[in-house]
Formats: sequence, C-alpha cells, structure tokens
Amino acid sequence: MARQDRLNWDDKGIRLPAVRAVADQYQCSVSTAIRAYEWLEQRHLVYAIPQSGYYAVQNGTGAQDMDWQEPLDFASAAPDPRVFPYADFRHCMDLAMRQKQDELFLYGTQQGLPSLIALLQKQFADYQVFARVEQFFITSGVQQALAALALMPFPGGKTKVMVELPTYHNMPTLLESLRVPVAGVRRTLETGLDWDSLERQFAAGDIKFFYVMPRFHNPIGTSMTAVEKKRLLRLAQRYDVYLVEDDYLADLEDSARQDPLWAYDTHERVIYLKSYSKILFPGLRVGVTVLPSALVSSFGLYKRMLDIDTSVLSQAALEVYIHSGMFAHHRKTIRSRYAARMHIVHEQLAAYPYFAPFRDAPLTGGEHTVLPLPWGIPAHTLMSRLESRGILVDTTERYYPVDMRECEREMGIETMLRLNISNVPKQRIEEGMQQIREEILRLQPKSMREGIECRQQEDEQ
Repeated sequence: MARQDRLNWDDKGIRLPAVRAVADQYQCSVSTAIRAYEWLEQRHLVYAIPQSGYYAVQNGTGAQDMDWQEPLDFASAAPDPRVFPYADFRHCMDLAMRQKQDELFLYGTQQGLPSLIALLQKQFADYQVFARVEQFFITSGVQQALAALALMPFPGGKTKVMVELPTYHNMPTLLESLRVPVAGVRRTLETGLDWDSLERQFAAGDIKFFYVMPRFHNPIGTSMTAVEKKRLLRLAQRYDVYLVEDDYLADLEDSARQDPLWAYDTHERVIYLKSYSKILFPGLRVGVTVLPSALVSSFGLYKRMLDIDTSVLSQAALEVYIHSGMFAHHRKTIRSRYAARMHIVHEQLAAYPYFAPFRDAPLTGGEHTVLPLPWGIPAHTLMSRLESRGILVDTTERYYPVDMRECEREMGIETMLRLNISNVPKQRIEEGMQQIREEILRLQPKSMREGIECRQQEDEQ
C-alpha cells in the first residue's frame, strides 16, 4: 500500500491511522495499539491531539525547492518558512494552553517562567554557557534586552555604548531613539576589529558596554578566533568595560571548538544574549539574557518597566517544544539544510578565482556572506538590475549608524553585497550567484570584464 494511502494530510499535519485501525490491521488489541503510539510519543516521533488523533513529527524536508516560483531572495534574513514544522509547534501551543492555563491569567515572574528558565539553564550548557538560574532573564526578543541594557545604569557611571562598524542594523536606530551616546570601532574582512582604536576608546573611560557579535557577525559573517576573544576580554577587564555578546546564530554552529565569549570570561564581564528568532520564527518574541551578578537587580527593574512580563504563552510553548525534543530535532534539520546551501555558495566562490568579489568573499558558516564590490560599481543600480531578473540582494550600507555612513565613505570603506541563503532553495543558489556575477561584470569597464573572462577560460582549459 502506498504511503499516501496509509497517511492522511490535514491542516494539523500528517495524521496517522486511528488506534482501532492499527489494531485491526495488525490483529492486536486496542490497548496494545495505544501503548505502541505512547512508546512513539515518548521518543518524540509522534504527538497526540485530543479528539483528533496521532500525528507524525515532521522534519520540514518536504518542500519542493525546484518548484519555487518566487524571487530568489538573498536579502531576507528570516528563517525558511518552508522548513518550519507548523503542525508540531501548533501542538506545543495547544499543550501549553492546557498545562499553563493558570499562569495565563496572571502576570509572570520578573525573570520569566521558572520551569522554562530551569530548562534553558540545561540547554545553555550545550552552548558552553554555564550560569545560575538567577542570572537568566526571558525577554520579549533580544531587542528588549538591548533597550534595557542601553537605558540602565552600569557600575562606574559610564554612559556611552560602543558598536562594531558595521553592526546589527537595528542597534544604531535603537540607541538614537533612546538618546544614548554611541561610539564605533571598525571590523573588516581583512583584519577583524581595529584593535588600536578599540583600546584608545576603552581607555578614554566612558564606554559602559561594547555590543559585539563574535560568531557569524551580522552583516559580514565572519567569526572571531579564540585568541581574539581572549584579547577582547583582557581589554574589557583592564578598562572596566562590559561586553554584550549577541550570539544570535549559536544554533547554526557546527564546530565544537567555537565557544562563545562567555565561556572564556573569568571576571564577569560578558552579558550573553540568545535569540530564537533565527531558528524558529521572529513572531515568537522570546529572547534570553544571561547577566553577570552585579547587573541582575538593575536589569530586572528596567525590564519590568518596559513590558511587565514577556508573553507567558510564548514561553510555555517554547518550553514544551524544547522539553519534547522537537527543538533539538528541528535545529538539526535547519543546521543541515543551511550548511548544504552554504557549501554551494563556497563552491561558487571558489570556481571564479579571477573574479574579485567571489575571490575576496569570506568562506563563512551560518547563513550569510558578503561580496566586496569593485570600486566604482553603483550598488543601487546593481540591486535594481538584479531585482528585474528576480534576484533580491542587500548591501551593508544600512548596517552603519546614519551619521557614520558618510564618514565611512570618505575613509574609503568598500560597499559589500550581503547574501543570505535562508530563503533561497538549495537547487537555485548556483543560478542566483551566476546572475549576480553576470550583472557585476556588466557594470565593470569592458577591458576589465574581458580580461577576467579570458583568464577564467584559460584556467578552465
């Protein structure tokens, strides 16, 4: 009997045969069929929905990439909606409604659901983040944590926040709206952080924290080495500066040797931020902040001022999703799919050694990389031409504070295309990158374009 004859699709997912149908088919008692389903449920292979039946846990691999008719979106950083197991998470929401119905009619605790925090404490050990329960706070996304940290007083009375240039595009806007003074330090593909500028500004004495992305930097995609992380921590300790570590893509790390800043911190200098937006979906609005002991009390006051409490339903659903093993299963699926897509990106970059944007692009992990554009290439013209061909891309321009963009241009900082693979089907990545290459070449002088193509052809022969 074919699979589609035995299993039924409905709006809740893949519905499995009813208990009595299983008993009839395998000539066993109903109680035996029930125990079999319970055995599968305990191993997170199926789940039950009351008055509906049993459903298979999906791994999100059924999307038909070759049937993709939408534009090839290298600009979006949102998770791939075709991979998310909606039915599984809907089950977790339903279960959370039943299990936490009393808490839904009360304001939660200042830190978050105690049962979720206890679970996260264990999960974060897998990320090499070891901390006490009282150091954890559940926030309404990482954005809320950043707002609280920017507003709250820090030991020593310092007021200025330092960001990397470029940095997460919403951070400069947030600081500007809160009227928090901002400093910047350049981070480049070639040399990483500008260590001399960093130390000078730390030594000046007014930096309360440095917002940094050591892993899979957004937008350039590179990661710090262990040596660089230790150097940053030594400087932070020497000049009494806190480090806000945004580890937003921790779930995509496939190297056991890549530990967060927190793992190297011996003086409680690091504030660790973790988001579930990239691995699940942004609408969940659950972030986690792990704080040094000296900042716990002040952070709690400012968090409560901003929202009283983070959505209890979102917290409860995430707790069910993690506790059931579904999160670990989904994370494995996402990591595998994104790694396969990034492998194709790396193959394309390596295939054209005479084409500077591909040659100079970093071979990153995670979900994105950048293409440094040759001088004189009009980025907005390039983006417009690509869009007319059904290719959406982004530049790194908006990842700088507005008042620093012109300064960066005058300093000769090159424009880069940011390419994100989370919403591009695997089988279409090569096609998209070929078209990006073609359009960049068309905007270069004819002599340069012909020289590149000639050397490429000679190399292939």
